[in-house]
Amino acid sequence: MINEQRLVQLFCDLVTIDSPSRSERDMADHVKSLLLDLGGQVEEDTAGQAIGGNCGNLYAQLPGQLPGEPLLLSVHLDTVEPSRGKQAMVCDGIIRSAGGTILGADDLAGLTAILEAVRSADEQAIPRRSLEILLTVAEEQHLLGSHHLEPWRLKSREAYVLDTSGAPGLAVLQAPGHIGLVFEIYGQAAHAGIAAETGISAIRTAALGIAAMRLGRVDDVSTANIGRIEGGGETNVVADYCRVTAECRSLDLASLRTLADELRAAMNQAAEQTGARVVIHEKQSYQPYQVERDHPVVSRFVSACDQLGLPVRLVATGGGSDNNVLALHGITGIVLSCGMSKVHSSQEEISIRDLTDTARLVKLLICSW
Repeated sequence: MINEQRLVQLFCDLVTIDSPSRSERDMADHVKSLLLDLGGQVEEDTAGQAIGGNCGNLYAQLPGQLPGEPLLLSVHLDTVEPSRGKQAMVCDGIIRSAGGTILGADDLAGLTAILEAVRSADEQAIPRRSLEILLTVAEEQHLLGSHHLEPWRLKSREAYVLDTSGAPGLAVLQAPGHIGLVFEIYGQAAHAGIAAETGISAIRTAALGIAAMRLGRVDDVSTANIGRIEGGGETNVVADYCRVTAECRSLDLASLRTLADELRAAMNQAAEQTGARVVIHEKQSYQPYQVERDHPVVSRFVSACDQLGLPVRLVATGGGSDNNVLALHGITGIVLSCGMSKVHSSQEEISIRDLTDTARLVKLLICSW
């Protein structure tokens, strides 16, 4: 049986440990000690050095009693801000933040569920699979930590990533790829009242380019967005510099690249029209993935939900996760909901029932084929 009291206490204890992105050291050290108590071996990579953080990704191995390949469970250690000084408050079966910070259920709910599931199975001497647990850093920074993971450390070919909102029973089988773009536009400064005709406005160029872009919900599988535009100065000076940040996402890799090409072309054409110069920086953060419904990683999940009486929801999403990176390394995984809601806000919360059901679900997944 899942020990609900112990589960809730562990969650509340973890909430008090600050772990904003790139500052996960205290959380990592504490979780490492918990994993060692469970009989695991824990190693750390050099991702922290690469991303300017104080901690790398952790890799835990917990030998099991069932034969066959290990199963990978993954969560991230970092939280978004405001997160310093977090405290949990339990009231009427709901765990909320006690102050003006986030709660941190994203992703402490997943982490707590994994730790309790393993402990419960081992206490009851229920045979389970050998496990690998991947604990990433800076996931909230466009998967920064997992981009620096060392795949040679992982033997698993199947994974469950516990990192999305909703009651247990939801699984993400498809997620988009992501390309980020930065447009740096260089115009020509001039006095806006005396010699306006000699200037080239970088801001006007940016506006023309943005106006020509397909933004928002582009099609059934793709989106594009402008995140920020900045530049210029005094109103009596034609702006000679403007910087625009943008992104596009798509469930289809070809569509993702086509959309990025369109965004670049729109800004280049605007620069040609005005005489400005544009420098474009582009980075593909992650690729899309899709897992078929008949794959064992899905059928095992569905079977476990059926045993627990949890309604199954198999969905596509518009957001990325560490699972996108795992897919690049040949690991087939799905992202599981773990009860958290209103994430990335001070209203974030999770019900004790959902937290408990998540732990029960993980326990079934690790004790079955």
